[in-house]
Amino acid sequence: MSEKMQALVVTKPGGPEVLQVREVDRPRLRDELDVLVQVKAAGINPADWQNRKNGAVYDSGGSSQQEPTILGIDGVGVVVEAGRDVVNVRVGDEVWYVDGGYAGNPGSYAEYKVVRADYVTAKPKNLDFVEAAALPVVALTAWEAVFEKAKVSRGDHVLVHGGAGGLGHIAIQYLTSLGARIATTVSNEAKAALVRELGADLVINYREESVEEALLAWRGEPGAKIVFDFVGHGNFAAGFDHTAPYGRLINTVVSDWPAEGNAQAEWKNLDISFVNIGLPQISRHHAHRLRQTAALSQIAELVDRGSVRAHIDRVVSFTGVGEAQRALEAGETLGRPVLLISGK
Repeated sequence: MSEKMQALVVTKPGGPEVLQVREVDRPRLRDELDVLVQVKAAGINPADWQNRKNGAVYDSGGSSQQEPTILGIDGVGVVVEAGRDVVNVRVGDEVWYVDGGYAGNPGSYAEYKVVRADYVTAKPKNLDFVEAAALPVVALTAWEAVFEKAKVSRGDHVLVHGGAGGLGHIAIQYLTSLGARIATTVSNEAKAALVRELGADLVINYREESVEEALLAWRGEPGAKIVFDFVGHGNFAAGFDHTAPYGRLINTVVSDWPAEGNAQAEWKNLDISFVNIGLPQISRHHAHRLRQTAALSQIAELVDRGSVRAHIDRVVSFTGVGEAQRALEAGETLGRPVLLISGK
């Protein structure tokens, strides 16, 4: 095995132009609890372009911050080397994981990736590597939002902001399995067609109609009982208007509070919660990382039963990641962009 590998790296914050394909040292096992994964494909996630653009998030327990950053916070591939104390996977196993992608801990925009074995688990058997790579981050984030935060009951009226995006289209599938009544916002007809196919009951083109008026006509009362804000920024403040009294608002994107503060949320008795799946890695919280890995195992089972699937927006090589990240940031993607590194 060569001591070198190809990787897509960044050396300074900036736009897509700072991404560089380089030959770098192939990583080595850090101890006997690690595995070396030959990365076959990786998801292209909002966190990746945010880390590229901001360059401010470090995994403080990782290697030197002076080294080029390899983005890519999730991946799928084949175990090619395992430490002596690894018991949950073996060489040759096909696995997926959420790990790395921050300064100090290289991610999966590379031919090889070292991961602690505790944080990898078997990928869905019924998917190829590209299909599987579209899922870990979005499926895990949507899992925490829907199953751990929202407390959804059958028949609940639920609003998903960004239903055709990476998170939204997976959340709709989870919510369908729970028997929720689902409304979602989209920006064009192609996105509307996708969310209808996935089970949305009400599709709101927010560029052409009022979200509040559409919810009132649909439910007969203002707002939705549960609102998932997968868009964030200004949309988060608007979510206060879209949530019914005594409802729940779940946000996954760092956003400003409404200019008037939390008065409306307090008046309406709203429960507001947040999901950040990067925290366990950055804080080195082993128990939370094990919980996330267990969730990935459950997600793989759902996928293999045919209950969840990812819509692939595009598949690119290293040289196409910049444009894919640009499109993702601009909200132009339908489902998930994927980086193909080595075969399917």
